[in-house]
Amino acid sequence: MEENKFGIDPEEGKEEEKAAEEEIMGSETEAERISEEPDAAPEEKTKEETYAFRWNYTEQDNANSEAARKKRKNGMKIYAIVMTAAFLICFALLAAVLIIDDFANITETKIIETERTIYVREYDSESGVLTISEIADKVKPSVVGIEITTVSGGGVGTGIIMSEDGYIATNAHVVEGAQSVTVIMLDGSEKEAEIVGRDTLSDLAVVKIEGEGYPAAEFGKSEELLVGELAVAIGTPGGLELAGTVTSGIISAINRNVKIFDETTGALQKTMTLIQTSASINKGNSGGPLINERGQVIGINTLKLADGYDGIGFAIPIDGALEILDKIIETGEDISENNTSIAQKRAIIGIKGGAVNQSSGAPIAGVYVSEIYEGYDAANHLKVGDIIVGIDGYEVLAIDDISAVIATKTAGDTVTLKVYRGGQLFDAEIILDYEK
Repeated sequence: MEENKFGIDPEEGKEEEKAAEEEIMGSETEAERISEEPDAAPEEKTKEETYAFRWNYTEQDNANSEAARKKRKNGMKIYAIVMTAAFLICFALLAAVLIIDDFANITETKIIETERTIYVREYDSESGVLTISEIADKVKPSVVGIEITTVSGGGVGTGIIMSEDGYIATNAHVVEGAQSVTVIMLDGSEKEAEIVGRDTLSDLAVVKIEGEGYPAAEFGKSEELLVGELAVAIGTPGGLELAGTVTSGIISAINRNVKIFDETTGALQKTMTLIQTSASINKGNSGGPLINERGQVIGINTLKLADGYDGIGFAIPIDGALEILDKIIETGEDISENNTSIAQKRAIIGIKGGAVNQSSGAPIAGVYVSEIYEGYDAANHLKVGDIIVGIDGYEVLAIDDISAVIATKTAGDTVTLKVYRGGQLFDAEIILDYEK
């Protein structure tokens, strides 16, 4: 068998050519015969045969590029899936940490709440707690304005209807010096009133209007009050045009001892035991009701702490007030007592004097006794001309030094005075008494 110039058997070349065409190009027309004897029989090849192969690199490159693109696309998908899974895992871990932290905080708060002590009062089954609006609706018909005329002008205050037959409670200072008293009802109607009686020590008074069927207020018990419970005030602050004003707050303190001083001299007048409230009490509210959450009057508003202080007002406890008011109604006259459950007159030594010192010709600095009042224990121990130089261990140079110590005392208490007399010092124990 002849070999062509490529050194291979022609038949073997055809078989290899066919296999190559099917595997790489996928077609029988990819190999091209260069030289062939068409008439020669297969077994008698006399001419030299030449074979050539043409490779299609473009299609191969396209195939490789497509495969690479598919590979890159698959890679991007895998990367996206991995990153998404990682993000979800991180988010789940963070959420778990926050939930655990919140749960811990909630648990801690609950523990704190369980440690609190809450005071709960049992209420009468026939009466429940009211809203402020319900309290106002219930009590306002029983609250009146009070207008007075005096020699120098007039004034305005508030009152509480105590009974259906027209007895009205108010403050003694509201009707002080009144030549006439007018009561203004909720509907604006006016009625002339007369003063039944007063107790200036407790700052209480009763006035009376003619008629029947007035809406009397319901009274509660001030001894049952708790610090922190609701307090509502109704009154006439600033004038009759603001009549029926409602303010609210809480009971800030009970049994608060408040010292009342003379506005002119500054001397202590009395000590009152009052309810302290944060409900706004202003000029004109005096004599009006302080009301609890059941719509019951538990105090009579009397004063506000000196200007410059907000949310500090005082009311007379209704338990003691009703005792005095009922007594005024029963007797029909003023009451003058030294001591009540509401107020106590100031305690005094029972002397009159003034400051002296060496520059004024006195042998020693102190308070010179110029007069001794009858009926006081001081008359048993002191003489006119004595000089008081000390009280309860404190030095005395002026009358205010004595007043400052006595202001902390009540009638019946004892003070020790250091007294100079005739060149000698001695101690004198004096029992204090109410101002007469």
